Amino acid sequence: MFTTTTDTDLRGNPIDEVIGNSIKYAALTTAAKLGVFRTLEDGPKSLHDLAKAIGADPDGTRAVCDVAAVLGWLERSADGYGLGPLAERWLHSGAEYDFTPALLWAYELTNVLWELPEAVRAGAPTRSLWERWADAPDAGRDFSEYMKVKSRLTVPAIVDAVPVPDGAERLLDLGGSHGLHSMAFCRRHPGLTATVLDLPEALAGTGAALAEAGLQDRVELRRGSFLTDDLGSGYDLVLLFEIVHNHSPETNRDLVARAAKALRPGGKVVILEDVRGEELEEHNAAFSLAMFACSGDRTYSFPEIASWLEGAGLHSVEHLPLPSSVSLAVGTK
Repeated sequence: MFTTTTDTDLRGNPIDEVIGNSIKYAALTTAAKLGVFRTLEDGPKSLHDLAKAIGADPDGTRAVCDVAAVLGWLERSADGYGLGPLAERWLHSGAEYDFTPALLWAYELTNVLWELPEAVRAGAPTRSLWERWADAPDAGRDFSEYMKVKSRLTVPAIVDAVPVPDGAERLLDLGGSHGLHSMAFCRRHPGLTATVLDLPEALAGTGAALAEAGLQDRVELRRGSFLTDDLGSGYDLVLLFEIVHNHSPETNRDLVARAAKALRPGGKVVILEDVRGEELEEHNAAFSLAMFACSGDRTYSFPEIASWLEGAGLHSVEHLPLPSSVSLAVGTK
C-alpha cells in the first residue's frame, strides 16, 4: 500500500515498512474507536451520513475510510462506504469471531507504546497498565473484551490438554476476567465449581455472561487482587492464565507459591503462557516488548516457570504444547 519507490531493490525500506504500517494501524484503530465498522453493519452509507452517525468531520472520516478501503476492510463507491470482505469476516458483531475488541485494545496500546523510549531508558514504564486503567476504566473493559475473543481461539484445546484430577470439585481462576476458561472447565466436568478472582473492571461484563450461559450458580466472581488477597484453600486446580508475563520473577515466584498453598494434595497449578524458547522467535520477541512497555516485564522460558513450580513444592512438572503461540506448564502438589 505505502511505497516510496518503484525500485525493487529498495522495497521494504523503513519508510514503507514503518511509516506505512503506522498509518494502516492508525486508520483501522481509529475507525474501530469511532464506530465506523459498527455503523456500517446496517448497510452502506454516504460520507455525510456516516460522518454524522459517528459524530465526526466528513473530511476526517473520508481520510480514515479511504485507507481502510485501500486495505480491503471497507468498500468505497460513488455513493459512500460499506463493509468490505475483511470487516464482514473479522469485525462484524454477528461474525463467528468479532475482533473489534482487538482494534480497540490496539488503540490503547498505541498510547502505551508512545512512551516506550522513556520506559526503556528508565527500566520500566512510568505507569503500569493497571495504574492507567484506574483513570480509564473503559480501556480496562476493552482489554477484557479483547482477551475474551482471543481466548475463544484456544479454550477447547486448553480444556482438552489440562489433566484435571479425578473427582475435582473446586477451581480457582486467577485473573480470569471474562470467565471463559472457568465456564469451559465447568461444562466439561459437571462436578466442578469455579471462583474467578480479578479486578472489578476486568469482571464488568462477566456476571452477565455467566447468567447467559446458565452457570451463575457454579462460577463465583471475587473482585480483588490476586497479588494481595488471600487465595483460600482446598482447590483442585489453580489457573494462572496469561498472567506471569505481567510480573517480575520475584512476584511470580511468590504468586505461584501462594497458588500452590491454596491446593489440596493432588491438586495442580496450571500456567498458560507465551513461553520463550531457546531460539529467538518473532512473535514472542514482539509480545515480550509489548509487556515491557505495559508493565516493565517480559516473557519467560519454561525452565524459569518450572523453577517457580518446583520451588513451591510441586512435582511432576510438565510442559504441554498447544496449537497456538501459548503452551501450558503444570505442577502437582
